[in-house]
Amino acid sequence: MIRRAMVVCLSAVLVACGGGDDTDAGGDGGNGGTGSRVHRYAEFATASGTADFRTQLNTQGALGYRYVGLPGYPGASRTLFVNDAAVAYTYEVLATPTTPVAFVDQVKAQGLRGFRLASYDDRGVVYRKVTNSTETFTYEAVDSVDHRGLPYATFVANVNARGAAGFRLHSELIFGGVFFDLYEKSSTPATYAVRVEDVAATESAQLARFDTNGQAGYRMRGIHAFAEGDLWVFERDTTKANEKATFRYFADPLVASAAALVTQANGQGASGRGLEGQMNLPGGVARDLYFLAANCSGVLCDVRGPSGQ
Repeated sequence: MIRRAMVVCLSAVLVACGGGDDTDAGGDGGNGGTGSRVHRYAEFATASGTADFRTQLNTQGALGYRYVGLPGYPGASRTLFVNDAAVAYTYEVLATPTTPVAFVDQVKAQGLRGFRLASYDDRGVVYRKVTNSTETFTYEAVDSVDHRGLPYATFVANVNARGAAGFRLHSELIFGGVFFDLYEKSSTPATYAVRVEDVAATESAQLARFDTNGQAGYRMRGIHAFAEGDLWVFERDTTKANEKATFRYFADPLVASAAALVTQANGQGASGRGLEGQMNLPGGVARDLYFLAANCSGVLCDVRGPSGQ
């Protein structure tokens, strides 16, 4: 679950390749919170088959637990969930399409039914809906290139143009050698903007930069490879409701098991701090990073899932 970049590879099956987990989930447009929001975590043995995975997701979803991802620790795989909103969730796990067009068509159809694209792995494509919510999602796929060769200014201009129209960058995808950017628009109106920044020289300097951007309403999204090199991407909800939103960051020592992560995350979560992810910070230091959102509503306030949503 260590977040390194925002790109996700899709081939004959959907495979995360150095992708941001996600992250969020991630939550949904109606799940936004503030610093008083409590995050409760739980971990379980990972379901290996599609049917068992679907059952696990819906069992936990009915209890208000949202799928976060698969923390990377030695030994048997474990699955992490979070409960931080007074809602329940319904999940669908569909077979992975075999072409980019079929994949986009599937995502669009699910969005119109109120199901967000939440994750993808060898068990299938995961979609999540806030149970009984009327919120729907519109998706657009925009042809792109390998972002490692894309100037960051072009990326920012493209993403901000779509963000001003209410479309948030969901993920950058590769499917059978075809590059495209997937944008998501909620029926709950919001607009978005991104900016990028150099990597700091030290861990403390990087955390300070996270906080500086956070005080301006920009949440850290992840580190991204551009033509100029690796840069941090920050994202803001530019609607009036979030003009006073802020984010603060807290780094804890990396723990050695999913059980220890849950203990750590629940301690932080009791103070309103959500798990941002296991992050590689400057100096080769890996940390469990937490964020505290204040005066915040909407998707950017949420703990993110495997695809950064």
